Amino acid sequence: MNNQAIIASVTTQIIEQLKAGVKPWECAWDRTGGQLTIPCNLNTGDDYHGINIPILWEATARKGYTTNFWLGYGQAKELGGFVKKDEKGTHGIIYKPLVVDDEAQEDSKRPRTIPMLKTFVVFNLDQIAGLDHLRPKPLNEGQAFLPIVVADDLLKKSGARIVEGGSRAFYRRSDDQITLPDRVRFHVAEDFYATGLHELTHWTGHERRLDRTWGKRFGDDAYAFEELVAEMGSAFLSAKLGLKGDLQHANYIGGWLRVLQQDHRALVKAASLAQKAFEYLHALVEGPKVEKPEAERLAA
Repeated sequence: MNNQAIIASVTTQIIEQLKAGVKPWECAWDRTGGQLTIPCNLNTGDDYHGINIPILWEATARKGYTTNFWLGYGQAKELGGFVKKDEKGTHGIIYKPLVVDDEAQEDSKRPRTIPMLKTFVVFNLDQIAGLDHLRPKPLNEGQAFLPIVVADDLLKKSGARIVEGGSRAFYRRSDDQITLPDRVRFHVAEDFYATGLHELTHWTGHERRLDRTWGKRFGDDAYAFEELVAEMGSAFLSAKLGLKGDLQHANYIGGWLRVLQQDHRALVKAASLAQKAFEYLHALVEGPKVEKPEAERLAA
């Protein structure tokens, strides 16, 4: 399967789930110990990034896997395990820089490069035999409320101006302010934080931060695309913080469907922007993190 076919296939699968009223970036909640987590490479301990997060979440939901841990074929062998007979891997996507001009550029003194799309294949831990001793133990029930404190901390440390009150949730770019409903209006605490993280992802798009393009009115393609970015950003953040719950904004599904059907690469673009928002907020709270290049982390 070539790169474009992989993108088209994943987008088609997500479109079908959206048509059924299911958001794939939430699907893994009930199958992985009751808590959605960022897909992780069991060998390196590194989280997957960008478009690979919804790709692996979708595979987990569709195939009924019980973990969010993944390994390349060679990595499984290195750890003493092996891929079970007839199991098929899941294709992920990475961008590797391709040097197109060896001559250093005058302004940067670096060779000119362009991003080249590459693929890799990984297997869920459920597809691998001989590694049961590496399976993570389920979280103790006593830990269930702890992520709420962490989420509250993120909202406060972000520096965003957040006002709580009323019955609506929105980010107003002209005022650079987030408004959230009163907490008592939410039946589940996680839903309050998921909504807050959605609006906080919008907040990162202000021109003084990540400067994303915004739609002019509800329902247009740019508006729907930004809502897709915010929804995925909220899902990424919720998963990282250990939150669970039913994210809001189901009324945007029609707009997402239209955007994805018009451009199969829209999902990749939205996931990339959501990842940038995720990393921007993480840096505000925890400080910048130096990481290995994704190609090095994810190569199987």
